[in-house]
Amino acid sequence: MKVKQDYISSQYHQLYIVFSEEEVDLIFNEVAEINDLMGRLSKVKREKLLDLVKEKIENEIVDEEIAKIDVVPIGFRKYRYLTIPKQGNRLLIIVQFCILPTDLQLKFPVKIPNGIFQVPYERQVIKDFTQQILLLNNQYDYQDVEEADSSSVVIYDLYYTKDDYIINVIKDQANFSEEYENIDEDSFINCRIGDEVVLDDENGLIVKAKVKEIKNKVMRRLSNEVVKDINFLGCKTVSEFRNKIRDVFTFSSTNIILLNYLADFIIKADYIKFDETVFTHFEGEDLTEHEIKRELVKEYIIWIINFNYNDDGVSYMEKIIEEYEFDKILFGGPHRVDHYQDFINRRIYEVRVLEYCIDQKMLDIEI
Repeated sequence: MKVKQDYISSQYHQLYIVFSEEEVDLIFNEVAEINDLMGRLSKVKREKLLDLVKEKIENEIVDEEIAKIDVVPIGFRKYRYLTIPKQGNRLLIIVQFCILPTDLQLKFPVKIPNGIFQVPYERQVIKDFTQQILLLNNQYDYQDVEEADSSSVVIYDLYYTKDDYIINVIKDQANFSEEYENIDEDSFINCRIGDEVVLDDENGLIVKAKVKEIKNKVMRRLSNEVVKDINFLGCKTVSEFRNKIRDVFTFSSTNIILLNYLADFIIKADYIKFDETVFTHFEGEDLTEHEIKRELVKEYIIWIINFNYNDDGVSYMEKIIEEYEFDKILFGGPHRVDHYQDFINRRIYEVRVLEYCIDQKMLDIEI
């Protein structure tokens, strides 16, 4: 494998990576063997194999090469495959990413106002999170209703007809069923019991649903028994449950608000001149120029503080782990397979900014 660096500017970098035919074959064979994708494959499995090969190249091999170079990459990377990843072929990839400028010096505010951490919609957020947790843990009952809305469960019989002749009937389907894949999620909104909803009409073949039942999920009243059943971060009472959600949300939002405030303070001072290449890097991300600058400066802050301020431990490790569990439950489900250590490492870096601001007396808050 050959790697060549291209120092585009003090803020942007790219690598040219060339894999020989033998190296490409080795990667394909290793990935195929691990994932049981050997021998003659269907189109779907060939596509899966290609995706897994790219994942290995981008998340393992490129990571290892970037760790060897003399720049600090920040943010996401862009990959350009100049040749098609295929066994028996050489592979040329260009990897592009923003980097931490080596001559950068940041000026922070003397004092950060505590008022920026007030979240006006905190109560509603806590209520919404509570509802999501109850829903994920099946803490609800069904209630019959007359008319369906976007969240209703609709039970129906599915009819396949042509020229008023019934070809087939599938009984007791639900609008979240996978039996019929082309169902429009809005098809049943405003329908009532007895209604016939046409789901498809092609070449005279009509697929329709005859509505039999409409039910809405009604969350159970939060009680100590429900909290014990949920077993959310060790909470046993309603008071503990609500306080835990508030604590996790407050800790998470404090870090987000702090980083945004510091980034905006630095951008307003206008002493960082951004290369056009970094704006080009963000094309397609649907961000304004200010939002791009903010994302970059937040990375500058995180990395510079972590390079220059690295205490022996992490003061808020327990809160970071709770935040991870909270995130996993709400946004990925309890059985999500994810990168635990990546999440923890990233949050340690972000939280160290908070530690720095408190230790330097720039911020006077209790966490």
